[in-house]
Amino acid sequence: MRKLGFLTFVLCCTAQAQTVNVTVDVTSQAHPFSPLIFGVAFGDPARNAQIGYTVDRWGGNSTTRYNWQAEFYNTASDYYYENIPNCNSAFCPPGLGKADLFISAAFAGGAQPLMTIPTIGWTPRADSPITHPYFAGFKVSNYGIQTTGPYGQPAVDQFDTDAGGGYCDASANHTGYCVNGLIVNNDPTDTSTAVTSTFASAWISHLQTTFAGNGGVKYFALDNEVMLWDSTHRDVHPNPPTYDEIWSRTLDYATAIKAQEPAAIITGPVTWGYSDLFTSAKDAADCNCSDGSDRQAHSDLPFVAWYLQQVCANPLAGGKRLVDYLDLHYYPQDPYPASGSIYSNDADAATVGRRLRSLKELYDPAWRSESWIGGLDGPGGDDPQHYPFPDLIPRVRAWIDTYCPGTKLAITEYAWDKDQTVSGAVAQAEALAIFAREGVDMATRWVAPDANSMAERAFQIFLNYDGAGSSVQGDSVAASSANVDQIGAYAFRLPGQRTMLLLTNKDTAASHGIAITFNAALSGVWTLYGFDGTHALHQISTGSVSSNTVTLSPLPSLSANLLVLPDVDVIFKNGFN
Repeated sequence: MRKLGFLTFVLCCTAQAQTVNVTVDVTSQAHPFSPLIFGVAFGDPARNAQIGYTVDRWGGNSTTRYNWQAEFYNTASDYYYENIPNCNSAFCPPGLGKADLFISAAFAGGAQPLMTIPTIGWTPRADSPITHPYFAGFKVSNYGIQTTGPYGQPAVDQFDTDAGGGYCDASANHTGYCVNGLIVNNDPTDTSTAVTSTFASAWISHLQTTFAGNGGVKYFALDNEVMLWDSTHRDVHPNPPTYDEIWSRTLDYATAIKAQEPAAIITGPVTWGYSDLFTSAKDAADCNCSDGSDRQAHSDLPFVAWYLQQVCANPLAGGKRLVDYLDLHYYPQDPYPASGSIYSNDADAATVGRRLRSLKELYDPAWRSESWIGGLDGPGGDDPQHYPFPDLIPRVRAWIDTYCPGTKLAITEYAWDKDQTVSGAVAQAEALAIFAREGVDMATRWVAPDANSMAERAFQIFLNYDGAGSSVQGDSVAASSANVDQIGAYAFRLPGQRTMLLLTNKDTAASHGIAITFNAALSGVWTLYGFDGTHALHQISTGSVSSNTVTLSPLPSLSANLLVLPDVDVIFKNGFN
């Protein structure tokens, strides 16, 4: 290799700070990353187009009971289990439903809609009123006085005072309706009508006709956080879901969807978090453990591993799979023991530090979560089926390779903070880089960031870093930081065009210089873009490079920065390697 000189760039004038070494090998660990990781939920159509979000998800608890024909949804445990009208003269134009409007807006903004298909077997009654009082799952007039509403809200809905939260009042007479403080044995038909997979098929048929001009809707999720139904939708599904129930519903609904739309791309089972990777809601209810009787009856396999096994063991005719993407939800959790919330607007150094370190839960097998997850004591000790360290993406990728090779991976709900904290924006930028490096195939943040928010900047640095439409694309390649808790480093290469390096300064107080060593020389113009707590995404500096070693000095604390350099291919072609 031809030996070239050392070149130093001074990008700004700040106080002295410790320099962190970063190495980049553009020929190692190279793999294309999916543009579908830049997705959101419920994005604004105009903003979708401006930012360039690639997927827009229709999801959440309310989509589990969405009646596409009558245009009602049920709020479930989020708000008093009420049927709410989506469309009347005030909401939707004649002939267009709420989902239709959502899909139209997603396509108009350049995003692929990911639609949640209800599989719970209940839908809001078509005769539900479109004005107050609404139908509710736990009416006080039916089931007695109730003490509290969802998430500590008042006992009844202030607008519909007959709609209760489903918690018994110990002083009231709840004969036959109260067990362990909960209203039970209610009638699910108070709000809902039983339906089958034909109801879903008919909706798919409607979407095919309505959106034929857009090439049709192709991405469908099998409901939402199915192992929480006995909590979120307990007015119609009081029994904890099991391995067999969720697979049976997958088999039924995925078969029906693909029979109606052969080009459908289906995601499942749509987990709610870390715990239901390993077990069912039934085991959680019976023993609060990860190896209860339900799991034992299924070869002692973690739920997600067993689910994958069933996908590959039960193909459709011609070998087509029922489920194309393993669909997970994941959020950083509160500290263990509890002392503040990571998912908050808190900006104290301790919370910010935990928030940014929690990114290691996505990929680092040696990192023990600082949340309640790290406090779990799995019965298997170091057995990887029970190990309490998340190691989320490598773990589930290993399950995919073992039980159903070729399945893609989606994380369709996540968030690392509220919209308006700089540490949350830095975490969001790093999460996107981790998804690219670790091979996530689709990701949708809950929810789309507010316009001009800190969190939105994290997407902009990937999707439009120069304000002229330039984006990070191509291959993820190897990069490593000597201190990942101070500086995150993630490299990308668009062959023949440019090499890009995302550098996040996660230090809450200090700026840091960066000494970067590439495995090949570069020659040409470089540009640095970035944002921090004071500055929106902007061009910081530009210059030229003719070396394989670059020093940046210094990058602000709590900032995300993108160094854009020429592609090393130019050097290879000229024989400098």
